[in-house]
Amino acid sequence: MSMLTVVTGIVFVLLLLSLLATTVMELLASVLSLRGKNLEEALRNMLAGTDADEKILKAFKNNSLFRQMSARYGKSRETPSYLSAESFQSILFEVLFQGGDFSKIEQKIDELPDEDLKNVLKQFLHEAEGKADVFRDKVKNWYTDVMDRASGWYKRSTQKILIGIGLAIAVIFNADTLAIYERLESNPETLKAIITMADEFVAKNDTLATRQPDPEFQETFDELKSFMNTEISNIKSPLGLGWKNIEVNSMGGYDWLTKILGWIVTAMAVSLGAPFWFDLLRKMVNLRSSGNKPAE
Repeated sequence: MSMLTVVTGIVFVLLLLSLLATTVMELLASVLSLRGKNLEEALRNMLAGTDADEKILKAFKNNSLFRQMSARYGKSRETPSYLSAESFQSILFEVLFQGGDFSKIEQKIDELPDEDLKNVLKQFLHEAEGKADVFRDKVKNWYTDVMDRASGWYKRSTQKILIGIGLAIAVIFNADTLAIYERLESNPETLKAIITMADEFVAKNDTLATRQPDPEFQETFDELKSFMNTEISNIKSPLGLGWKNIEVNSMGGYDWLTKILGWIVTAMAVSLGAPFWFDLLRKMVNLRSSGNKPAE
């Protein structure tokens, strides 16, 4: 059980660092409009795959409903971070068919400049067998399927950024996983303090709070400050995180090699995401509670 306790402590620390990295990632996503850019790329693939002039895409983005959902900064507008299937279908039909008679839709589809879009819509129209409601549902399902894949694109792209953020956090806080393990394994008081925090964290949180698709910058920044002042601050002292008591000049080549390795382990662990570490922490806390309590 002692080894399980040490590993539980490490998992808890990695969970907090992952939550910190995720919050920083949200700040970057907000500043760089990463979700909006991902949505725009998905729309481009759907509406302008073979149309170099992007006529349909430009008309889609110029639609009043789409413009109202877009963030406005000065004279320019940014693509919204989220667009529902219902809104996509409504905007697309207004752009392509101008609310015309359903019987003339096939003729209007044949006039589209983008071959891929034309073929997709003709396929859906034939499968709908002339039923307008079925055709609308197929278009909405098409958008949902594409956005599921776009979510995968976004996750893979942000995964790389998250590794970089994790490495930066590891260096700034000197959060060396190997050193953290050694500290917990050799210092019963530190281990006890961290495990108490882990138990309290799991008791207070049945699940990790679900984030909204694109939180406001100020809201995320305030969340980051609060998290730093509470959770991160609580584990810094017992674990000796930071550079305050580190004698850099006395460190040799081997010391630096192991520390860099520990930072890399931390960065890779953080990139797995907070939900992964939270689920693992819950299981380990439950496993510990079902066994014998470690001797104090």
